[in-house]
Amino acid sequence: MENSQEVTENIWNDILDKLFVLDYSQLQAITEMERKVYQELQTKPQSVEGLITLMFVQIMLGNHDKATDIGHKIWGIGGSITPFFELLYTDNLLNLGLLDMASVLLKSRFAEVETEAEYFYPVMIKFALMTGNISLIERLSGISQEAEEDADLFDLADVYSRAGYGEHFKNIHKIIAENYSGHLCSYDYDLFSERGFPEIEIILYVNPSDTTAPALESQIENKISAYWSSSSVERLNNLSVSVRDIKSHPAWQEETEEEE
Repeated sequence: MENSQEVTENIWNDILDKLFVLDYSQLQAITEMERKVYQELQTKPQSVEGLITLMFVQIMLGNHDKATDIGHKIWGIGGSITPFFELLYTDNLLNLGLLDMASVLLKSRFAEVETEAEYFYPVMIKFALMTGNISLIERLSGISQEAEEDADLFDLADVYSRAGYGEHFKNIHKIIAENYSGHLCSYDYDLFSERGFPEIEIILYVNPSDTTAPALESQIENKISAYWSSSSVERLNNLSVSVRDIKSHPAWQEETEEEE
């Protein structure tokens, strides 16, 4: 027989399974799931797993401030949670640009990088990229099967490292972070090498009622260009930033026939 903790986690897992196959444009379906989360939280208001689920819902809806408030509430409650919910919570923090909080959770993971990356690789590599930390990116190279998909990212890091541009890489990501602060709802990246060298597109998802995507994108690009102009070194044109409406964010997972 399942104990109460297992039953509680199953409730949130079932809800998350439904959320993971929704495109962020499916507002009616997301809102219906939001109501279910609130209903469950009425009897379990301090459920960390439930609050992490609610935090994820608010991110899907583009509610940066609400999601951030929930993230801080979870932080205050503390306690131990399963690796799955720690992974989701850390990813939520990163998607909101709460790098300081995420770094606390990931510090011990990076201390045991060879074992921890087997499960926590997605948030470890996202944190390393968002902070522009070349050395952390290099440490994650080839360390898990998922890392194979980021081969171009490791090649990109190597380009900056060999050119002695590690500090420039970090400063560019600092500029990006300074400008998405208070607006970011989700963070992603796309890698490609069609021009014969590794390139990356940083994708920032925002709520257009909070800030317009084109304006923020232009603002970030102008500041990056100004940075390169003032740095007295040749610019590497292999990094771009795209700012998009949160509703254009695809589903986390493809819906299977059983789920349809």
